[in-house]
Amino acid sequence: MNNNNFARILHELRSKHNLSMSELASILGFKTKSAINQFEKSASLPSFPTLLKIADFFCVSLDYLTGRSDDPEYEKFLTPAEEAFFNHPATSKDLIDKYKHDKATHSIEFAPVYLHDYEVVRDR
Repeated sequence: MNNNNFARILHELRSKHNLSMSELASILGFKTKSAINQFEKSASLPSFPTLLKIADFFCVSLDYLTGRSDDPEYEKFLTPAEEAFFNHPATSKDLIDKYKHDKATHSIEFAPVYLHDYEVVRDR
């Protein structure tokens, strides 16, 4: 994996989704933003489990995340995430309806962040 490609792609994904380094660090389970900062500066690479978490959160393939492909494949990875969300016993019909409405009014590229936000609300 090329550090520079990963750093650039991570920064682009985080920026596209309007997430701060601190927000992404929290989502991934880090206590501070320093790990994200190190990843984006090409100073270090994430562990494989962290790489998987990043790919899952942004609904992209590992090939896209590591610069081996230009196709993020949002649709391919979003469907299983949506199905799990919709079928979760704590997900209300109102929350599903709101998610579907918001997804229809926003670009598919933003769906991963919305889905994560809805999971957070649902699990409170």
